[in-house]
This record gives sequence, C-alpha cells and structure tokens, in this order.
Amino acid sequence: MWRLLDMASRARLGCDHSTRLAPKHPNPSRMTQPESSQSATLRQSPSGALAFFIALWIVLSGLAAMAGPFGTFDLLEFAPRLAYWAAVVAVSIALDYGLRWLLRGRPRHWRLLGRIPYAIVLACIIHAMNRIVFAHWGGWQDLLWLAFIVMSVGAAIEGTLIILSPDPASAPTAPGSDPAESFLRRLPIDKRGAVVRLEAQDHYLNVVTTAGEALVLLRMADAEAELEAAHGMRVHRSHWVAIDRVVGHRRRDGRDFLVTADQAEVPVSRSFRPAVKAAGLIV
Repeated sequence: MWRLLDMASRARLGCDHSTRLAPKHPNPSRMTQPESSQSATLRQSPSGALAFFIALWIVLSGLAAMAGPFGTFDLLEFAPRLAYWAAVVAVSIALDYGLRWLLRGRPRHWRLLGRIPYAIVLACIIHAMNRIVFAHWGGWQDLLWLAFIVMSVGAAIEGTLIILSPDPASAPTAPGSDPAESFLRRLPIDKRGAVVRLEAQDHYLNVVTTAGEALVLLRMADAEAELEAAHGMRVHRSHWVAIDRVVGHRRRDGRDFLVTADQAEVPVSRSFRPAVKAAGLIV
C-alpha cells in the first residue's frame, strides 16, 4: 500500500526523483475473544492495549522510514525520515483512538462517517508538518489532496474491518433459545452460564456467570443491546445485573447495594434508583 500511495504522490512534493467488584488491573489470563467476530489483534488488558499501540507505532514508523513513501525517501535522510514518520504515525493512532472512543456505543457505520472529520484533522496536522519540513510543499491544493488520500485509505480500512467482523448483535436468535446466546459466544466455553452481572472496566467488561467470570473487550452499551431480550437492567453507569440473579438488597451509609448470586454487592446510583425500585429490587 505504501508503494501504491508513493507512486501517486511523488510529484506533489516536487521531488525530482519522483494504533471493588473486580480487580482494577485485570488478569490477562481471564481475557477472552469471541469465536469469530473479534480480530486477533484484541489486546488482553488495558496495559496490554498500551503495549500493542506502542508496538504498532514502532513497527509502522520503522516500515515507513525504510520505505520512504510520498517521496520522503529522496527528500530526507534516514534519521529525520524516521522522526517524521514516527510523528505522523503517532498522531494517526492517537486520532483513531480518540475517534473510536467518541463513537463508542454507536452503530458501526458511524465509524465510516467519522473518517471525514478524522481525515480533515489529520490532513491539517500533516499539512502543517510538511510546510515546516519540505520547502516545496504547496498550499490548499496539497491540503485537499492530502485529506482525500487520508479519507480514502481510512474508509477502505474501516470498511474492510466492518465487512470481515460481522456484528454479533445482528445475528438472529432461534426461537426458544437463550436470549443471551450470542453474547455468551464471547466467553470461553467453560465460563458460559446464566449471566449474573456485568461490570465495566475501562474498555472491557467483567462478565460474571453462574460458571465463572471472564473479561471481554466490549462496551457496556453494546452488551446491553445484545442482552436486550434477557431479563436484566443497568443499575449504575458501570454495572448491569440480571434481575433474577439478584438475591438481596442492602443499604449502607445512605447508599443502596444489590446482592447478586455470586455474593457481590453491586452499587445502585441515584440516577438508576427509580428504575431499580420500580423493578422491585429495592424495597
């Protein structure tokens, strides 16, 4: 792909040579992946995610520095070329992470639409860098061309990921089957049981079932959508419980807690208290 973009861009540079209830730091051994819907690049913990992004940054920066796409091979020596691409890749990964964070819980096609502002912001940043680094870098025409390239590549990659990773929530559920069946496919076989509760931990969910618990890389909003047909409810910004797995209620220091089948105390926030009370979980 680098070489393909290189061929289309050398002339633009004027070159003559033409990424509490459960422990705060999750145990990586409990991290799981869906059987088919999650990419093999899913990281196993927040610290693992950071290591992945750093490794991705190093690898992409190194490859770009060696290949020298967009005419940078002829215009820059290796050291400044490496520094240039390290900065470009770092900004790209940071903006991509920010975009995905802003669109968390949204339908996946929103990520395609999100590539438009992503491309504009990234192109403006790279454009400013190029005006400093390259003496022959132009004005608005080069900026618009750069935005088009970034948008095209980003949309192609995002579209490919969406096609290759079908949304498990959209899979039809057979009549009479467990309404949480598609969600349970995300767990290892020995952890699949009736869902007791969910707890959000950064970008991960600690899923507690009658068979044990495991971490999955999933947003709470997406989990709620998959468990919509199950008999459960959100009781806190970071907690969801299966109503039939709540075995008690405790009030301590002016705060409400639900006791679940695994004997955990799940906090009930004030904003969710009316709904929890209406469900009969609080007397």
